[in-house]
Amino acid sequence: SPCEPKGLKGIMLLLVSQIITLASSFSARGALAFHSSQFLRIRNTKNLVRNLPYFFCIEKRKAKFSIEMAASTSSNIKETDMPSISSRIKKTLDPCVVLMKELMNRHNHLWEDKGGIFSLAQGVVYWKPPEVVSSALIEALKEDQSENLNAPQLHTYGPDEGLPALRSAIQQKIKRENGLTNHEVMISVGANQAYTNCILSLLNQDQKVVIFSPYYFNHVMAVQMALPEDSLVVGPCSDDGIPDMKWLEATLKSDSSIQMVTIVNPGNPTGVSLSRKILQSAVDLCREYKAWLVLDCTYEYFVNVNEGEQEDGPDYKLGGCFPEPHVLHIFSFSKSYAMAGYRCGYIIVSEEAADDNKTSLFRQMLKVQDTIPIAPSRISQIAALAAMQEDNSGVNDEQLGSPGKGKVWVQKQFQTLETGRRAIYRALQVMNTPMMGGSGSMYIMAKLPESASDDKKIADKLVEDFGVAIIPGSFCGFPGWIRVCYSNLPPEKCLQAADRLEKGLKKLCRS
Repeated sequence: SPCEPKGLKGIMLLLVSQIITLASSFSARGALAFHSSQFLRIRNTKNLVRNLPYFFCIEKRKAKFSIEMAASTSSNIKETDMPSISSRIKKTLDPCVVLMKELMNRHNHLWEDKGGIFSLAQGVVYWKPPEVVSSALIEALKEDQSENLNAPQLHTYGPDEGLPALRSAIQQKIKRENGLTNHEVMISVGANQAYTNCILSLLNQDQKVVIFSPYYFNHVMAVQMALPEDSLVVGPCSDDGIPDMKWLEATLKSDSSIQMVTIVNPGNPTGVSLSRKILQSAVDLCREYKAWLVLDCTYEYFVNVNEGEQEDGPDYKLGGCFPEPHVLHIFSFSKSYAMAGYRCGYIIVSEEAADDNKTSLFRQMLKVQDTIPIAPSRISQIAALAAMQEDNSGVNDEQLGSPGKGKVWVQKQFQTLETGRRAIYRALQVMNTPMMGGSGSMYIMAKLPESASDDKKIADKLVEDFGVAIIPGSFCGFPGWIRVCYSNLPPEKCLQAADRLEKGLKKLCRS
């Protein structure tokens, strides 16, 4: 040995090094394996207290240490003592918002004295729910403690489909604002659960669903974890974020196993508001080829395009909704009313929605509802009902297309996002590359230059070196792009975040 240990401690350290080497060679499954590309040697050096030998790498710069679960190569050791994990769930996309939060947590200490890391990643709004929500919750909690027979019974299960008062208010709202009558309402634990209800209620294992890219990652995840790998059919969008209807027609015509088509409008992650003409094409094609059309209307109140600005005149007075029985609509209280933590959404199903055997879709979907949440939280539904501010006076024909009090409140909040939207748009323009979005929802997407097209690496460096977080386009099926949300921060902070983003993109794309 080239080592020259001095004293008992030196000999002990040398012995430990040999044990580590042997453990690396004969490690079984579950053992810790220690790897190094360099030999270890012992050399006398000064310790804080006394001269003691210690381990060091001959070339520390090149040494690579790792601790991992080593696979067994011994035939007499069982492959595993644990049952397997679903291969379907392992192939499901990782939750990108969780990954971005973890990335931010790793670098938070670098930005504590600089105002923290600004998040332009997760799609949330900076404002709080309407004040009437807090008042309604306080009143409900007080009443719940009383002996009143009409107390809200917050601690008990509610009806699977949702509280009657909330469902009634929503039916009034969708009639006036969306032109939908004779439709059932099912309250869900957020829009994601509503979409999962659709996947489980509409599709067999040998059927497929179309989702357009750039896509909302949680829609893809729901398909991946519930259906076989080939069930997901990803369709293209144009350079400005419009789903390709010619592709959809050709695909539906050639593949009769497609049972469901998904469109988010206004778009996530595209930030694009679709025209009535585009949506009508999707409605007509799905009817012709006997496919369900699921319209995710989570961002229905977040529209920057005025009626008549586009050639075909988008009809936003009805919120991009359609009464045809093969069309399902999903809505959420999370974005508009700033109630993401309450987890409350809803799905609208036509009373005429049924299969060839006249089996009611709504009744079948109740099976999913009863299995997943059983019933949505009563307290969340009380908050949602208060936020809507419906007066239960009914809707007459003259009111069709007119906004309710809740929508008016949301639109006032939405107008405050204009400062941030313009600032983020200017920041992204420094790359001089294609962009999409800004006409709806709360997002803008931009393409990275070829010299810096690794969107995940760019996202990592933006957080660490510039204190601003975005979503890599790879998580949306659009590698080489980034998604930026401009609603997370109040206007003044969004301006600061945009400044960091612009500086980061200038440097990273140049280098």
